Amino acid sequence: MSRQPAPLAFTLTGGHVIDPASGRDEIADLAVQNGKIAWIKPPGSPAVGETVRVDGLVICPGLVDIHVHLREPGFSHKETVATGTQAAVAGGFTSVCCMPNTDPALDRPERIRQIRETITQDAWCNVHVLATATVDNQRRELSDFAGLLAVGCPGITDDAVPLQTVAQMRTVFQRLGGTGRPFLAHLELEELSGDGVMTKGPVSEQLGVAGQEARSEAEALRCWAQAAAGLDEARLHLLHLSTAQAVGELHRLWEAGTFTSLTAETAPQYFCLTDEAVLRFGANAKTNPPLRSEADRAAIRQSVVSGDISIIATDHAPHTPDEKAAGLDDAPFGLIGLETCVGLVLTHLYHSGDLSLPEILAKLTWHPARLLGLPAGALQSGGTANITIIDPNKHWIVDPDQFYSKGRNTPFAGSPLRGRPWGTIVCGQLVMREGELLARAEVTPPAQRSCAGGGTQEQ
Repeated sequence: MSRQPAPLAFTLTGGHVIDPASGRDEIADLAVQNGKIAWIKPPGSPAVGETVRVDGLVICPGLVDIHVHLREPGFSHKETVATGTQAAVAGGFTSVCCMPNTDPALDRPERIRQIRETITQDAWCNVHVLATATVDNQRRELSDFAGLLAVGCPGITDDAVPLQTVAQMRTVFQRLGGTGRPFLAHLELEELSGDGVMTKGPVSEQLGVAGQEARSEAEALRCWAQAAAGLDEARLHLLHLSTAQAVGELHRLWEAGTFTSLTAETAPQYFCLTDEAVLRFGANAKTNPPLRSEADRAAIRQSVVSGDISIIATDHAPHTPDEKAAGLDDAPFGLIGLETCVGLVLTHLYHSGDLSLPEILAKLTWHPARLLGLPAGALQSGGTANITIIDPNKHWIVDPDQFYSKGRNTPFAGSPLRGRPWGTIVCGQLVMREGELLARAEVTPPAQRSCAGGGTQEQ
């Protein structure tokens, strides 16, 4: 890994500046100094510090991923804060939210403080800590939501340990009422998903393995709707949406006005692949929710294009090669995604002609930041310089052995893609350039002293 010195004052010249938050979409120069965006001006303005030519490249707010498993504490053999955030900046992300299905669980304020110490020491980008909905991830007793939000957690989630009862779901809404925060829900009813290792259908039958009922996702959403009935405030965000039935239910609930707010994200695998990928990649295509049918893939893709799904997240979930080699039945669920996300999204949605760059970047910057009130997702003069530079036409082939993540578990190995991050600027420091890590920026968790300021403070 290179340790080349990175300039602290520099001007990006000749780039195409796109900021979905403000609607800026123009060729412009952008100067960075003392960790801040000094200015954004027409091309040819007098440079500040070193000149960095980015002709033909896109300058945008630092990408934001609200769904990442960094695996610390407890599972550092799979990933660490250091390696996961190295993968993040290699993939163009300047801010991530880490999921709390760790050991011990991120379920109480003192544990949030402990993981922030690791973040301060090791993180290469801004890391926001999501808290888990239940004590020790046991789904028996709800955690102290007020205490967790008070120490700076931007949200509460049941990811990987989905709540199963309407009574608990209703209490979740009651505890979050008045905070303006959504609950981040993993939609799965285990009475329908059971021991399934992939979607139930022709492929699972061909392989002779147990399958999950695809309707589990929509049925779980109906339970959340039942829990919200009659409440003054109920805000819900749907994690990794994957089925056509759930999309249909989403539309029905919008029309019914059941929730104060109802938003959804998906991950690239759900609009790029179907369960057929399991035939080729085996456990490296095993994830939860599982890859679905072609009809589901098409519905998710259309929902991303239409804007019904407003956020793209990776659900980066690394495991060791030995764990994934255990076979389809015994291998853990999960795929890595931080270092392939930009390439997949641009290849399948931009170069296909379905979405413009501003539309795509909104789903990767402004929308996720706004959802959780993160100080990120926008380019503002005087704001902290968290910036991504993208080469939208870069041709490359996915090679997991070249990843900074510890994980190699991807069904996209060998895929030719078009579009890749060229550079990543964190807190005013160029930390990645042309695929190579430079020097780690000083990153302090936001609850203590954010270097991520300058974006939205909504919610």
